[in-house]
Amino acid sequence: MTYESVLTVRHNNAVYSVAFSDDGNTLATGSLDKSIKLWDLPSGNERARLQGHGEAVCSLVFLDAGKTLLSASLDKTLRTWDLETGKLKTTMPGHQAYLTCMAVSPDASRAVSGAHDKDVILWDVAAGRSLATLKGHTDLVTCVAYSPDGGFVVSGGYDMLIRVWDVTSQQQIREIGPHPKPLQSLAFSPDGRTLAASEESAVVRLWNFESGQLDRTFENHTASVKTLEYSPNGSQLASGGSDSLVLIQHATTGQVTHTLQGHRNTIYDLAWSVDGKQLASAAFDRTAQVWNL
Repeated sequence: MTYESVLTVRHNNAVYSVAFSDDGNTLATGSLDKSIKLWDLPSGNERARLQGHGEAVCSLVFLDAGKTLLSASLDKTLRTWDLETGKLKTTMPGHQAYLTCMAVSPDASRAVSGAHDKDVILWDVAAGRSLATLKGHTDLVTCVAYSPDGGFVVSGGYDMLIRVWDVTSQQQIREIGPHPKPLQSLAFSPDGRTLAASEESAVVRLWNFESGQLDRTFENHTASVKTLEYSPNGSQLASGGSDSLVLIQHATTGQVTHTLQGHRNTIYDLAWSVDGKQLASAAFDRTAQVWNL
């Protein structure tokens, strides 16, 4: 079925990142215009604007039951923001080139980021400092993810390999792939058994995380798939791509159950609400949209 969005919010440039608060009352968006905006839901009224990053904001995560926002930017830093005051709390520098991706551990105490400097960095979010720099990639890092049990991080990029790192030992323990083209997005199923990966093509590959074997592929888009997100219960996989479409697929069969049309350019980020009833999308067309599912 084809669906229309129930809310559209705007920036002055491309929107690269989007996140729901746990209570579903706030949407955060980050943009190439260097700002972060907080929107009341369901009204869509702009509540606050957080300024301080020097480049595009590429990733956002709510922490502390919605009291804190963690952001990552091409300006090579992670930052935390006090949402009660709107003030910057901490700035975490560490990368030497564009920071392109970030993910947090299940308990939100740690984060992982990847960048054009080929490094993957583990962070202690509360302390506002780096814990380790993981080296092994031979080209740009474009996507990272934390396993649902918090024991592993995965990273991918232009060397076309998914690298699996043990968080405790801070060592690479194996590789998955290679993919035929540079990686764009990584997403774990909530049970941690499947790792979904997209590349610079319309193909989505689902890997058995334990064995590293390819389980199956989906090819429902007509252009490069930029972002992947499993629904909270793991039954659906959302994807967004350069074809301006957001697709909701059955996580096992790949059958498309929802086609979300409304954006006019590449989709860069997706976020599910905690209850799985809404999906938010961020796009190059300067908008973020919210969809009821």
